[in-house]
Amino acid sequence: MAEYDRLWKEIITELFEEFLLFFAPDLYEQVDFSTPPSSLEQELHKIFPKAKSKNRRSDKLINVRLKNGEEQWVLVHIEIQGKSDEEFPKRMFQYFYRVLDRYDQQLYTIALYTDERKAFKPSSYDYSFFGTTLTYTFNTYKILEQDEEELLHSHNPFALAVLAGLYMLKSRKQDQKYYKAKLFKLLLTDKKMPKEKIRPLLIFIDHLIELPEKETEQLVQEISPLIEKEDKGMGLSLDDTSIAQYYKKIGMEKGRKEGIEKGRKEGIKETAQRMLKEGISIEIVVKVTGLPEEEIKKLN
Repeated sequence: MAEYDRLWKEIITELFEEFLLFFAPDLYEQVDFSTPPSSLEQELHKIFPKAKSKNRRSDKLINVRLKNGEEQWVLVHIEIQGKSDEEFPKRMFQYFYRVLDRYDQQLYTIALYTDERKAFKPSSYDYSFFGTTLTYTFNTYKILEQDEEELLHSHNPFALAVLAGLYMLKSRKQDQKYYKAKLFKLLLTDKKMPKEKIRPLLIFIDHLIELPEKETEQLVQEISPLIEKEDKGMGLSLDDTSIAQYYKKIGMEKGRKEGIEKGRKEGIKETAQRMLKEGISIEIVVKVTGLPEEEIKKLN
Protein backbone atom coordinates (compact mmCIF):
# COMPACT_ATOMS: atom_id res chain seq x y z
CA MET A 1 0.00 0.00 0.00
CA ALA A 2 2.87 2.38 0.74
CA GLU A 3 4.16 1.95 -2.83
CA TYR A 4 0.67 2.56 -4.24
CA ASP A 5 0.32 5.70 -2.15
CA ARG A 6 3.74 6.95 -3.25
CA LEU A 7 2.87 6.48 -6.93
CA TRP A 8 -0.24 8.67 -6.65
CA LYS A 9 1.61 11.36 -4.73
CA GLU A 10 4.40 11.43 -7.32
CA ILE A 11 2.10 11.67 -10.33
CA ILE A 12 0.11 14.46 -8.63
CA THR A 13 3.39 16.33 -8.08
CA GLU A 14 4.63 15.74 -11.64
CA LEU A 15 1.31 16.69 -13.25
CA PHE A 16 -0.03 19.11 -10.67
CA GLU A 17 -1.21 21.72 -13.17
CA GLU A 18 -3.12 19.03 -15.09
CA PHE A 19 -4.37 17.56 -11.81
CA LEU A 20 -5.85 20.89 -10.73
CA LEU A 21 -7.45 21.48 -14.13
CA PHE A 22 -8.99 18.00 -14.00
CA PHE A 23 -10.44 18.21 -10.48
CA ALA A 24 -10.91 21.93 -9.84
CA PRO A 25 -11.21 23.86 -13.14
CA ASP A 26 -12.64 26.96 -11.44
CA LEU A 27 -9.69 27.16 -9.06
CA TYR A 28 -7.29 26.39 -11.90
CA GLU A 29 -8.46 29.50 -13.78
CA GLN A 30 -7.44 31.67 -10.83
CA VAL A 31 -3.95 30.21 -10.34
CA ASP A 32 -0.85 32.00 -11.60
CA PHE A 33 1.36 29.13 -12.76
CA SER A 34 4.23 31.48 -13.61
CA THR A 35 5.01 31.02 -9.91
CA PRO A 36 5.79 27.29 -9.52
CA PRO A 37 3.65 25.44 -6.93
CA SER A 38 5.58 24.37 -3.83
CA SER A 39 5.16 21.27 -1.69
CA LEU A 40 4.30 21.81 1.98
CA GLU A 41 4.92 18.33 3.39
CA GLN A 42 6.88 19.76 6.31
CA GLU A 43 3.84 21.80 7.33
CA LEU A 44 1.81 18.58 7.52
CA HIS A 45 4.39 17.12 9.89
CA LYS A 46 4.15 20.23 12.07
CA ILE A 47 0.36 20.01 12.16
CA PHE A 48 0.40 16.33 13.16
CA PRO A 49 3.86 15.84 14.74
CA LYS A 50 2.84 12.71 16.60
CA ALA A 51 0.49 11.25 14.01
CA LYS A 52 0.60 7.46 14.04
CA SER A 53 -2.17 6.76 11.55
CA LYS A 54 -0.84 5.38 8.26
CA ASN A 55 -3.64 7.21 6.45
CA ARG A 56 -2.05 10.55 7.29
CA ARG A 57 0.96 9.64 5.17
CA SER A 58 -1.35 9.63 2.15
CA ASP A 59 -1.70 13.38 2.00
CA LYS A 60 -0.27 16.03 -0.28
CA LEU A 61 -0.26 19.72 0.66
CA ILE A 62 0.67 22.21 -2.07
CA ASN A 63 0.94 25.99 -2.11
CA VAL A 64 -0.02 27.96 -5.24
CA ARG A 65 -0.13 31.66 -6.04
CA LEU A 66 -3.38 33.14 -7.34
CA LYS A 67 -3.54 35.73 -10.11
CA ASN A 68 -4.68 38.32 -7.56
CA GLY A 69 -1.47 37.78 -5.59
CA GLU A 70 -3.01 35.77 -2.76
CA GLU A 71 -1.88 32.31 -1.67
CA GLN A 72 -4.00 29.20 -1.98
CA TRP A 73 -3.21 25.88 -0.32
CA VAL A 74 -4.39 22.61 -1.83
CA LEU A 75 -4.76 19.49 0.33
CA VAL A 76 -5.14 16.17 -1.45
CA HIS A 77 -5.91 13.04 0.54
CA ILE A 78 -5.35 9.74 -1.29
CA GLU A 79 -7.54 7.07 0.29
CA ILE A 80 -6.31 3.60 -0.65
CA GLN A 81 -7.77 1.08 1.75
CA GLY A 82 -11.44 2.05 1.52
CA LYS A 83 -12.22 0.69 4.96
CA SER A 84 -15.21 1.80 6.98
CA ASP A 85 -13.19 4.36 8.84
CA GLU A 86 -15.49 6.57 10.89
CA GLU A 87 -12.51 8.73 11.85
CA PHE A 88 -11.62 9.68 8.27
CA PRO A 89 -14.06 12.63 7.87
CA LYS A 90 -12.94 13.90 11.27
CA ARG A 91 -9.29 13.82 10.15
CA MET A 92 -10.20 15.82 7.05
CA PHE A 93 -11.80 18.42 9.29
CA GLN A 94 -8.80 18.42 11.64
CA TYR A 95 -6.47 19.21 8.75
CA PHE A 96 -8.72 22.06 7.69
CA TYR A 97 -9.07 23.79 11.02
CA ARG A 98 -5.42 23.26 12.03
CA VAL A 99 -4.16 24.80 8.78
CA LEU A 100 -6.63 27.65 9.19
CA ASP A 101 -5.68 28.20 12.83
CA ARG A 102 -1.92 27.89 12.45
CA TYR A 103 -1.32 29.48 9.04
CA ASP A 104 -4.54 31.40 8.32
CA GLN A 105 -4.49 30.14 4.72
CA GLN A 106 -7.31 29.34 2.33
CA LEU A 107 -7.53 25.59 1.83
CA TYR A 108 -9.03 23.61 -1.03
CA THR A 109 -9.50 20.00 0.08
CA ILE A 110 -10.29 16.87 -1.90
CA ALA A 111 -10.36 13.18 -1.01
CA LEU A 112 -9.24 10.99 -3.92
CA TYR A 113 -10.72 7.53 -3.38
CA THR A 114 -8.60 4.98 -5.26
CA ASP A 115 -10.03 1.93 -3.46
CA GLU A 116 -12.41 -0.79 -4.69
CA ARG A 117 -15.09 -0.47 -2.01
CA LYS A 118 -18.18 0.97 -3.72
CA ALA A 119 -19.98 2.10 -0.58
CA PHE A 120 -17.07 4.05 0.89
CA LYS A 121 -17.25 7.73 -0.10
CA PRO A 122 -17.68 10.08 2.88
CA SER A 123 -17.88 13.74 1.88
CA SER A 124 -18.56 15.57 5.14
CA TYR A 125 -17.90 15.65 8.87
CA ASP A 126 -20.89 16.27 11.13
CA TYR A 127 -20.60 17.24 14.78
CA SER A 128 -23.43 17.72 17.25
CA PHE A 129 -23.29 18.08 21.01
CA PHE A 130 -26.12 19.63 23.07
CA GLY A 131 -26.96 22.38 20.60
CA THR A 132 -23.44 22.89 19.27
CA THR A 133 -23.44 21.67 15.66
CA LEU A 134 -21.01 21.71 12.79
CA THR A 135 -20.96 20.37 9.24
CA TYR A 136 -17.71 20.39 7.25
CA THR A 137 -18.00 19.37 3.59
CA PHE A 138 -15.05 18.52 1.35
CA ASN A 139 -14.60 17.60 -2.32
CA THR A 140 -14.48 13.92 -3.26
CA TYR A 141 -13.61 11.87 -6.32
CA LYS A 142 -14.18 8.12 -6.58
CA ILE A 143 -12.13 6.49 -9.33
CA LEU A 144 -14.29 3.36 -9.34
CA GLU A 145 -17.35 5.46 -10.33
CA GLN A 146 -15.78 7.06 -13.40
CA ASP A 147 -16.88 6.50 -16.97
CA GLU A 148 -14.22 4.87 -19.15
CA GLU A 149 -15.39 6.57 -22.35
CA GLU A 150 -15.24 10.05 -20.82
CA LEU A 151 -11.70 9.43 -19.63
CA LEU A 152 -10.68 8.08 -23.04
CA HIS A 153 -11.96 11.23 -24.76
CA SER A 154 -10.38 13.67 -22.30
CA HIS A 155 -7.45 15.75 -23.55
CA ASN A 156 -6.11 16.22 -20.02
CA PRO A 157 -3.02 14.02 -19.42
CA PHE A 158 -4.16 13.36 -15.85
CA ALA A 159 -7.22 11.53 -17.21
CA LEU A 160 -4.83 8.77 -18.29
CA ALA A 161 -3.62 8.37 -14.69
CA VAL A 162 -7.24 8.10 -13.53
CA LEU A 163 -7.95 5.60 -16.32
CA ALA A 164 -4.97 3.52 -15.17
CA GLY A 165 -6.41 3.53 -11.64
CA LEU A 166 -9.81 2.48 -13.01
CA TYR A 167 -8.33 -0.35 -15.06
CA MET A 168 -6.32 -1.58 -12.10
CA LEU A 169 -9.50 -1.80 -10.01
CA LYS A 170 -11.63 -3.42 -12.70
CA SER A 171 -9.12 -5.79 -14.28
CA ARG A 172 -8.61 -9.39 -13.31
CA LYS A 173 -5.09 -10.83 -13.16
CA GLN A 174 -5.38 -12.29 -16.66
CA ASP A 175 -6.54 -8.92 -18.05
CA GLN A 176 -3.75 -6.79 -16.66
CA LYS A 177 -1.35 -7.16 -19.59
CA TYR A 178 -4.16 -6.21 -21.99
CA TYR A 179 -5.03 -3.07 -20.03
CA LYS A 180 -1.40 -2.09 -19.54
CA ALA A 181 -0.73 -2.45 -23.28
CA LYS A 182 -3.85 -0.41 -24.04
CA LEU A 183 -2.73 2.40 -21.72
CA PHE A 184 0.77 2.47 -23.20
CA LYS A 185 -0.63 2.61 -26.73
CA LEU A 186 -2.95 5.46 -25.74
CA LEU A 187 -0.05 7.30 -24.19
CA LEU A 188 2.31 6.81 -27.10
CA THR A 189 -0.14 7.55 -29.91
CA ASP A 190 -1.76 10.68 -28.44
CA LYS A 191 -0.28 13.42 -30.63
CA LYS A 192 -1.60 16.11 -28.27
CA MET A 193 0.23 14.64 -25.27
CA PRO A 194 3.10 16.97 -24.24
CA LYS A 195 6.27 14.89 -24.52
CA GLU A 196 7.48 15.94 -21.04
CA LYS A 197 4.36 14.30 -19.58
CA ILE A 198 4.97 10.93 -21.25
CA ARG A 199 7.77 9.69 -19.00
CA PRO A 200 6.06 10.32 -15.60
CA LEU A 201 2.85 8.74 -16.88
CA LEU A 202 4.78 5.80 -18.30
CA ILE A 203 6.46 5.19 -14.95
CA PHE A 204 3.17 5.60 -13.07
CA ILE A 205 1.34 3.07 -15.26
CA ASP A 206 4.26 0.65 -15.28
CA HIS A 207 4.43 0.50 -11.48
CA LEU A 208 0.70 0.78 -10.83
CA ILE A 209 -0.14 -2.27 -12.96
CA GLU A 210 2.71 -4.65 -12.22
CA LEU A 211 3.16 -7.77 -14.33
CA PRO A 212 5.28 -10.89 -13.88
CA GLU A 213 8.65 -10.72 -15.62
CA LYS A 214 7.60 -13.02 -18.49
CA GLU A 215 4.49 -10.95 -19.26
CA THR A 216 6.53 -7.75 -19.05
CA GLU A 217 8.89 -9.13 -21.69
CA GLN A 218 5.91 -10.07 -23.89
CA LEU A 219 4.45 -6.59 -23.46
CA VAL A 220 7.72 -4.88 -24.38
CA GLN A 221 8.00 -7.03 -27.52
CA GLU A 222 4.40 -6.22 -28.43
CA ILE A 223 4.78 -2.46 -28.21
CA SER A 224 8.49 -2.11 -29.04
CA PRO A 225 7.82 -1.05 -32.69
CA LEU A 226 5.52 1.67 -31.40
CA ILE A 227 8.07 2.70 -28.76
CA GLU A 228 10.84 3.06 -31.34
CA LYS A 229 8.54 4.94 -33.71
CA GLU A 230 7.45 7.40 -31.04
CA ASP A 231 11.02 7.92 -29.81
CA LYS A 232 12.09 8.88 -33.32
CA GLY A 233 8.93 10.89 -34.01
CA MET A 234 9.47 13.00 -30.92
CA GLY A 235 13.16 13.41 -31.65
CA LEU A 236 14.16 11.48 -28.54
CA SER A 237 17.56 9.83 -28.35
CA LEU A 238 18.48 6.85 -26.21
CA ASP A 239 19.03 8.82 -23.04
CA ASP A 240 17.05 9.27 -19.82
CA THR A 241 14.05 10.74 -21.63
CA SER A 242 13.79 7.89 -24.11
CA ILE A 243 10.96 5.40 -23.70
CA ALA A 244 13.06 2.59 -25.16
CA GLN A 245 15.93 3.40 -22.81
CA TYR A 246 13.53 3.42 -19.87
CA TYR A 247 12.59 -0.18 -20.61
CA LYS A 248 16.22 -1.10 -21.15
CA LYS A 249 16.95 0.23 -17.67
CA ILE A 250 14.04 -1.73 -16.22
CA GLY A 251 15.52 -4.96 -17.60
CA MET A 252 19.00 -4.13 -16.29
CA GLU A 253 17.66 -3.21 -12.85
CA LYS A 254 15.60 -6.40 -12.61
CA GLY A 255 18.63 -8.46 -13.62
CA ARG A 256 20.81 -6.72 -11.04
CA LYS A 257 18.28 -7.29 -8.25
CA GLU A 258 17.81 -10.93 -9.23
CA GLY A 259 21.60 -11.41 -9.19
CA ILE A 260 21.90 -9.85 -5.75
CA GLU A 261 19.05 -11.96 -4.40
CA LYS A 262 20.52 -15.14 -5.86
CA GLY A 263 23.92 -14.35 -4.31
CA ARG A 264 22.30 -13.65 -0.94
CA LYS A 265 20.49 -16.99 -0.92
CA GLU A 266 23.65 -18.88 -1.90
CA GLY A 267 25.51 -17.15 0.93
CA ILE A 268 22.87 -18.21 3.45
CA LYS A 269 23.07 -21.82 2.23
CA GLU A 270 26.86 -21.81 2.60
CA THR A 271 26.51 -20.49 6.15
CA ALA A 272 24.02 -23.24 6.94
CA GLN A 273 26.36 -25.91 5.57
CA ARG A 274 29.27 -24.65 7.67
CA MET A 275 27.08 -24.65 10.79
CA LEU A 276 26.00 -28.24 10.11
CA LYS A 277 29.61 -29.32 9.64
CA GLU A 278 30.38 -27.85 13.06
CA GLY A 279 27.74 -30.09 14.57
CA ILE A 280 25.17 -27.37 15.25
CA SER A 281 21.64 -28.73 15.46
CA ILE A 282 19.17 -28.31 12.62
CA GLU A 283 16.81 -26.40 14.95
CA ILE A 284 19.47 -23.74 15.65
CA VAL A 285 20.41 -23.48 11.94
CA VAL A 286 16.73 -22.88 11.10
CA LYS A 287 16.54 -20.04 13.64
CA VAL A 288 19.79 -18.41 12.52
CA THR A 289 19.40 -18.66 8.73
CA GLY A 290 15.62 -18.58 8.34
CA LEU A 291 15.80 -21.44 5.84
CA PRO A 292 13.03 -24.09 5.89
CA GLU A 293 13.88 -27.21 7.86
CA GLU A 294 13.34 -29.42 4.79
CA GLU A 295 15.93 -27.44 2.82
CA ILE A 296 18.47 -27.65 5.62
CA LYS A 297 17.99 -31.41 5.87
CA LYS A 298 18.81 -31.65 2.16
CA LEU A 299 22.00 -29.65 2.73
CA ASN A 300 22.92 -31.96 5.57
